[in-house]
Amino acid sequence: MKVTSFGEVLWDDFPSGKVLGGAPLNVVVRLKSLGVDGSVISRYGNDEDGKELLRQIESKNVNTDLLQVCDECPTSLVKVTLDKSGSASYEIVYPCAWDRIRVEEKTLARVAESDAFIFGSLATRDEVSRATLDKLIDAAKFKIFDVNLRKPHYDTDRLLATMKKSDIVKLNDDELYELAEIYGSPYHSVEQNVAYLAELTGVKTICVTLGSHGAVLYTDDRFYRHSGFRVKVADTVGSGDSFLGGLTYKLLNHADPQEAVTFACALGALVASRHGATPEISLQEIETFMNPA
Repeated sequence: MKVTSFGEVLWDDFPSGKVLGGAPLNVVVRLKSLGVDGSVISRYGNDEDGKELLRQIESKNVNTDLLQVCDECPTSLVKVTLDKSGSASYEIVYPCAWDRIRVEEKTLARVAESDAFIFGSLATRDEVSRATLDKLIDAAKFKIFDVNLRKPHYDTDRLLATMKKSDIVKLNDDELYELAEIYGSPYHSVEQNVAYLAELTGVKTICVTLGSHGAVLYTDDRFYRHSGFRVKVADTVGSGDSFLGGLTYKLLNHADPQEAVTFACALGALVASRHGATPEISLQEIETFMNPA
């Protein structure tokens, strides 16, 4: 199985220090730990932060052949602030290296041969990376859109157009309600707004994460739910990315949708119980967590 992601690679700058991050990278790192051939398409600065970022990505056994070096912009550094519950807020500098991702023949070829192509909304904030993404979406056979609303780094018309090109859309409940209101939904429940968004965009599969309350998966006109797993939260950074990695892993392996959303919720909860976006978690650990003896 081959999965390729596109978008930001960066340093999350916590009060305790810098940690490797970026949603597209986090998803691929998680998929790699599940045995998937994962690659990330991005760009880092020609600086010390960039060199260390490359070293750390290589240490996680992720293919770095599709990472580009940027001379005109620095490696991305994102200031992360955690509230008392461990929920994160982000200060994202513009421009940075991943705003300037270019089209290359090898990236087009990799996306075309991948079983899934995962991309987010953050990397569409600049016209250079946005134009590259449009070409890669055209080359992809199965497209997974990770909606990641970070004000002011998104455009709602562009989000709608991108959703219409996607096979799966993943977002959280706050993002769902924000977009539903913008796009004229009269509804108030998660399920009604998911169905509204599916009708508006033509997307067959939509997944909405609900924080500690689990997730809802809508596919083939049916809803599947999991109420979540209770853990002591260390921080929530990367938990949604690992959720998406787990969901992608199961769906590409043709798992039952209920099994897929349950597995993804377990993986997201385990990540939230530890510090950092990509703690090491084995398949056996996930299974034991879901079904303790």
